[in-house]
This record gives sequence, structure tokens and C-alpha cells, in this order.
Amino acid sequence: MNTDPNSPFYLTAVNWHAEEPFLQFRVQGDESSQSMSAKELDLRFRVAADQDRQCIGTVDRSEDGSTSVQCDSPAVSARQCERCQTKDNIAAANMHQAHRRGRDAIGKAMGAYLTHPHRLYVAIFRDGSTKVGTTRGLSGGNRLVEQGAWYASYLTQVDDGFFVRELEDSITEKLGINQAVDTRKKFAGHLQPLPDQELENQLTQLANEVEKFLTKEIGAKGSLLNDRWSNPRIEDQTWTNLVSYPTVINQGAHEFTIKSMVGRLAACNRTGFAENFLVDLQPLLAQPLETGDFEIDEFIMQDSLF
Repeated sequence: MNTDPNSPFYLTAVNWHAEEPFLQFRVQGDESSQSMSAKELDLRFRVAADQDRQCIGTVDRSEDGSTSVQCDSPAVSARQCERCQTKDNIAAANMHQAHRRGRDAIGKAMGAYLTHPHRLYVAIFRDGSTKVGTTRGLSGGNRLVEQGAWYASYLTQVDDGFFVRELEDSITEKLGINQAVDTRKKFAGHLQPLPDQELENQLTQLANEVEKFLTKEIGAKGSLLNDRWSNPRIEDQTWTNLVSYPTVINQGAHEFTIKSMVGRLAACNRTGFAENFLVDLQPLLAQPLETGDFEIDEFIMQDSLF
């Protein structure tokens, strides 16, 4: 990565490919981004307080899937310029409200994106929080790993994204299952997780309840599935006895090695410490970062950790 303090670099995305995490970086002024495997990635950086945050860009959706679009504008919100934020907000509204607005009201590109087989799933996180969700396509678990689920069950496959969202809303309305889980709950779950067997039992009970509901709803527009998924990091001992990262990630100077990731949360270690630290990488997005020979911020650990 760039070491010139006059040309900071930016973290623009946390991506998942084949259920493996990658960090996308971009050096200010460069036309292209660099994708780096997050596993065993050594990071040493300082947040450049005298530099502007840069927009992380936006996403285009079409029949072929999703494509990232870069942007050279300063970020005016937490992570985006006004134009990209507006574009993403409209796209998100069109996608999640498509079944209410109708196929003719959401635009040709989004319509083509949604006119594609989808699956519906229920997922559980380490604190016991659950959600119902949808994913485009018929294979792979990237949607689940990028959300940080611990276990999940794919319950039905349907013809397109319009009908799957009708089912999703009906499950939320009739069964009270949320469609999102706050990252703070996901974070807390890794620090004080419920036993895996308890999570599996809860998910099985939830999946059975939803399956009974779906049996009456899907008709000829889809088929039931019984496809259980588990996070590939379940057997990774890095995710035991984690400690919250003891300083603010988007201020000051830091140095650590990413050992593993679940969603946007990274389990890291730092030279001189026995603990594995849990850090949310989201606050780093759009921040101007620089490398170089500078002093790293000290950790102030609580006495109870020793």
C-alpha cells in the first residue's frame, strides 16, 4: 500500500468471494482499486486527520448481478458523497419495495436483477438474534457470511425476487421474525456467545415454524428446501475468548494482523498481546489512511482482562 502521506489510501469495501473475506483499498488518484485477502493481513496505518474522507462509491445492479462503481468525490455523509448516497438509497428502496411498487415502477435494470431465482432463509447469530432474509441465486453462502450469520437454513426457492419479498414480509408480519439484526448485537454475541448446540436447536425450531407457514403460501411459484448452512469459522478457535478492541479504530494509529473475519467484524491480534481482539472495520470505510514510520497508539487494557 502507498506510503506517501500526500496520497492517502482508503478502505472502500469488505467483500466476500467463495465465503472468503477480502478488503478493497484504493489509493487517492488511482483509477482502480486493489483487493487483498483479509486472512493474515498485516495492517499498519494512521488516520490522516488533515485529509478529506473519500466516497466509497456505489453499486449497480443488473441481470448479471451487482457491480461496484468507484467515485472520486469527497464523502459528505459517513461514507459517501451526496450523489452516491442518493443513488444507493433509491436502489435500496426500489429493491426492497419492488413487490409493493410493481415491476413497471422500479426501472428496467432493477427489474432484470430481481427477475431471477431467489432463496429465502432464516438465520441465527451468536447472541441468539434471528432474522429472515433473501438471497439472489441458488448456490453459495456469500450473503450469509457477509451478514455474519452463525447458522442458517434455506427454506424455499422461488421464481423471482418479487415473490420472495412478499413471502419475507408475510413472515415478518405473521410470525414476528425481523429482517435485520443490529451489528451491536452481532458484536456482543462474539464476546459472550451462546453455546453452538443451543443456537442450532433454536434455529431448528424457528425453521420448522417458518416451513409450516411456507407450505401454505408458496403454491406453484416455488419449492421447499431443507438446506442447512453453518459459518465456516465455527471450528476456528480464533473466535473463542475474544476481547473488544480497546481503542477507537477510526482515530489515531494502529497496527494488527487480521486472523479471521465474520461479516464486517475482524478477529485480530497485535504483537505483545496474548488476546485476540474483535474490531468492527465499518468505521474505517472512507477514512483517509496513511502508512509510515510513526508511533502506534498504546492499548489501555482493563485490569479485569488480566
